[in-house]
Amino acid sequence: MSVVGIDFGNLQTVVAVARNRGIDVIMNEASQRGTPSLVSFGEKQRFLGEGAKTLEISNFKNTVGSLKRLLGRPYADPEVQQVEKPFLPANLVEGARGEVAASVYFQGEQRDFTFTQIAGMYFGKIKEFTSKEIRGPVTDVVISCPTWFTDRQRRALHDAASIQNLNVLRIINDTTASALGYGITKTDLPETTAKPRIVVFVDFGHSSLQVAVVAFVKGKLIVKGTAYDRNLGGRDFDEVLVNHYIEQFNAKYKLDIRSSAKAVYRLRQGCEKVKKTLSANAQAQLNVESLLDDKDVSALVQRSEYEEWLAPLLERTRKPIQEALDAAGVTKEDVDFVELVGGTTRVPAVKAILSDFFPNPEGGSKLSTTLNQDEAVSRGCALQCAMISPVFKVRDFAVQDWNTYPIELSWDASLAPAPKSGEAVETTMDAFPVGNQVPSAKILTFYRTLADAEINASSDKTVTLDISADYAESAAQRNHPVGTGKHIGRWTLKGIRKLAASDEKATIKIKAKLDGNLITSIESASQIEEVVVSAEEKKEDEKKEDAKDEATPMETDDAAKDSTSPTAPEGKTKKVVKKHDLVILSNTYSANPEQLATWQAEEGAMHAADRLIIDTAEKRNALEEYVYETRSKLDMAWSEFVADADRSAFQKQLNGMEDWLYGEGEDETKSVYVEKLAELKKVGDPIAKRYAEAEERPRAEKTLREYINSVIVQASAGDDRYAHIPKADLDKVISDSQAKLNWLNDAIAKQNETAKHVDPAVTSERILRERDLLQILVNPILTRPKPAPKKEEPKKEEEKKEEPKKEKKEEEHQKTPEDMDVD
Repeated sequence: MSVVGIDFGNLQTVVAVARNRGIDVIMNEASQRGTPSLVSFGEKQRFLGEGAKTLEISNFKNTVGSLKRLLGRPYADPEVQQVEKPFLPANLVEGARGEVAASVYFQGEQRDFTFTQIAGMYFGKIKEFTSKEIRGPVTDVVISCPTWFTDRQRRALHDAASIQNLNVLRIINDTTASALGYGITKTDLPETTAKPRIVVFVDFGHSSLQVAVVAFVKGKLIVKGTAYDRNLGGRDFDEVLVNHYIEQFNAKYKLDIRSSAKAVYRLRQGCEKVKKTLSANAQAQLNVESLLDDKDVSALVQRSEYEEWLAPLLERTRKPIQEALDAAGVTKEDVDFVELVGGTTRVPAVKAILSDFFPNPEGGSKLSTTLNQDEAVSRGCALQCAMISPVFKVRDFAVQDWNTYPIELSWDASLAPAPKSGEAVETTMDAFPVGNQVPSAKILTFYRTLADAEINASSDKTVTLDISADYAESAAQRNHPVGTGKHIGRWTLKGIRKLAASDEKATIKIKAKLDGNLITSIESASQIEEVVVSAEEKKEDEKKEDAKDEATPMETDDAAKDSTSPTAPEGKTKKVVKKHDLVILSNTYSANPEQLATWQAEEGAMHAADRLIIDTAEKRNALEEYVYETRSKLDMAWSEFVADADRSAFQKQLNGMEDWLYGEGEDETKSVYVEKLAELKKVGDPIAKRYAEAEERPRAEKTLREYINSVIVQASAGDDRYAHIPKADLDKVISDSQAKLNWLNDAIAKQNETAKHVDPAVTSERILRERDLLQILVNPILTRPKPAPKKEEPKKEEEKKEEPKKEKKEEEHQKTPEDMDVD
């Protein structure tokens, strides 16, 4: 069973696995530790990851990126068009469920794919090269996402992984994954009773800035507060250069660069390289060949000027850091270390502003780079996966995460019982406020009217209650992505009924859960009934309940416990609380089973088509390669092993096959290429075999001769090693060896008379087989052991002395090593 962590990034994705008592980052098919988060759609097949990167320019409008940024977002989200569209060459459209989708030309037609589907395709590539690396199937995974992802986006991420049948054990925040990787390896953390170590994690990636304040003690981390700027990342730093040089190049070279999306995209690539160069150098050269109208553009960029242009963006980094500190209730003086994660933290100006924000009164800097900036998140994901999976035993380390947005539950006010005079009807309930511990579950109580007219109108004499979960209005203070909407889901509770004729309202208890993925759900619901019974009946019920609890342990409801008073004396009555389970129908942004099955079927068909095209290309290349190599060998190495007439005919056949490959056979099926290669090999293999035999036969002959000579020497030497073997047996060894030598001499003589272009009279395989047969004959004789010498009877006194030693050895043998606890 695999234990895999996936850092799903907007620019690239990094994969780590737990194995060999450690965490390893997986390299893809191009031997890169990071895989571009891109999917390119061709006329016949898809290209994923590294394959898509090579087509980023040539297949510009059909190559899709920003998978993480657009996953689970509605098309109507203003940020989709205003923020994301400039970074995405593909045309964006609205999907069937209102989700943003990409419209691409694929397999001869224009097709629309939601970003959940496209991310699912990409995860297929991740799964493929990871499976090859670990030499086994990829099953259990933990995937990271930004702290600002909403319930809708997290569900879409889970659906995308489910398309590839990945078992997502946890969707973990980027900063939490980094914190886990940091904390679990530290052996100098404070004791649980001491002041915790406060570490600020600044994750400055390609498209967003995330900040988390985390408290560490031995064996535990607690996220105290988070904040972010979801639209500030390395790509925005690139865009500063792009905008500046578009204006400069337009004026200098008389161009209109923005009129060509491809030109802007190519300039952006050049500016990204310049940004990376300036991180380590004072200046960098920007060069883009044939940017537009066949004009080459260039400029010398100074780091000092670049940092001046970045000033407004750099100033924006302060706000989320301060917000995270405020949310955690700590000051910057309380911070012990600041850990840097993400590629953008390499920019010197970013480090400078962070050093300024977190001054160290003791000298030096609070900034720390003990974590690998590109791989920290993936390693943390792999560790979390290992901690959850039963396959690995990991050092105990608790992770307490932090709820990003306030969540409230609401219901229909018209179904609530009439309040007391002067009181307002409650229609909402705060379920999980900002900063609520994650994961978390709460038992909540609701009341629902039971009107006779409504119940009688129902065919099964039951009614329902709808409970909705939404982000509260105060979520705006947490910079909640407005475009994704506040609605989380709706759950319909079915089966509510009158348990007694006099009932006017139903008491309903639900278990609301905010799981480790920060996904909200109603896990269970029941209608509560209070029944008055005698003390004796209650005792009988308790016995039954105890027996039931022993069989299937259940979570208890503290409120229900409180409603049951102490056991009454004999003859008295008592109230007993009974629970009647309700059916829960959920309506969330998760894909329903039918939709997921449809996506999986479509993905399966596309994967099969991709595989067939790849296999077909491999067979075509194999045929082409065989034509070139064989034609060369016929004139060189194979020339003596084929008759002149046969060589001319075969060369003609090879030339004809080459013409066919670049003509009618340029776009044939896999089976045709296999058949054509088989036709050529039918002629070429016998020639290749004759050549190979000419190379191998002398070596085989030498091997057999040397073995025969060694056997004859051993058998006739009169060595003490063979003194116990009868002379008749040794004579037989010599006779058999001589016979085999005579056979070899005759075979080689016959072969020397055979022309090289004729099939050999004896093969290397036959010679080696004869050696094996000779070994079978002579080895039992030459390796016959000498008779064992007669043993003298030990004296009785010596036996008595030896017995205690033997017993002692037996006792030592029975001891077993202690089990070791492997971290």
